[in-house]
Amino acid sequence: MKTFILIVFLIPSFMMAQIDLPPASPDASWNHQLGFTQIDLSYSRPQMRGRKIFGALVPYDVLWRTGAGESTRIKFSEDIVFGGKLVKKGQYGLYSIPGKEEWIIILNQDATLHGDFGYDEKKDVLRVKVKPTNSPTTNESFTIELTDFKPDYSASLEMKWENTSIKVPIMSTADDRIMAQIQENLIVKKVENAGLLNKGAQYYFFNKKDLNQALEWSITSETLSVDNINYSVLTANILERLKRYPEAIESAQKALELARKKDMTDDVKNLEEKIKDLKIKKSK
Repeated sequence: MKTFILIVFLIPSFMMAQIDLPPASPDASWNHQLGFTQIDLSYSRPQMRGRKIFGALVPYDVLWRTGAGESTRIKFSEDIVFGGKLVKKGQYGLYSIPGKEEWIIILNQDATLHGDFGYDEKKDVLRVKVKPTNSPTTNESFTIELTDFKPDYSASLEMKWENTSIKVPIMSTADDRIMAQIQENLIVKKVENAGLLNKGAQYYFFNKKDLNQALEWSITSETLSVDNINYSVLTANILERLKRYPEAIESAQKALELARKKDMTDDVKNLEEKIKDLKIKKSK
């Protein structure tokens, strides 16, 4: 009788015993702002664990969920240019067809699938062909990230695993909005506001647009706010890019005088070096 009671008490403890292990392909997610666009991505990160990946575990020329577990999901808060093609804001399933010489990256309307089960090609929003490159380092975990950020609000959506790297160029549509605002405020209405003029000049300068127009706005911003060192520095930078070195030196010296008056030690040092560099360029 005692033996029977002992067994009865032991059975539940055996049934309840368990060993918890972390998932082989842990979930990951991130969000980035590119221009005015918020990008959210969620995916699973499978590991190499000593296995050959592309052309083996992940076969070539076959649809892949681009991760593990649930389908990889990417969401754009605004319209975006993805692989050179305009994509409407919304959430998409991110799929791919790996190839030895070329990959096909796919955005599909259905972001609710488990992996690629139930995938419908008719729901593809776009397909982009990209060339894989060899990664200098071995990536144990499958990784998707934004890289190659540029001043024009563009970047690369990079996928890497093993020794393979795939990059899809993406670009925010921020330029359209910014240029529309510049057109309305600075070109049509000709608003005389130092801050707005400086922003317009900066945008044209950093994005390599009309430098002569940028110079006009920058000079006007200086006349409206005579003690702003940043405005004079921008004018000097624009003149330097236009190779108008004597005028660039003059603007840099104006900025230097302002920096000295305001005891801006670091700016004084930087501007002194800049003037030396401009004088060298002028003499050539």
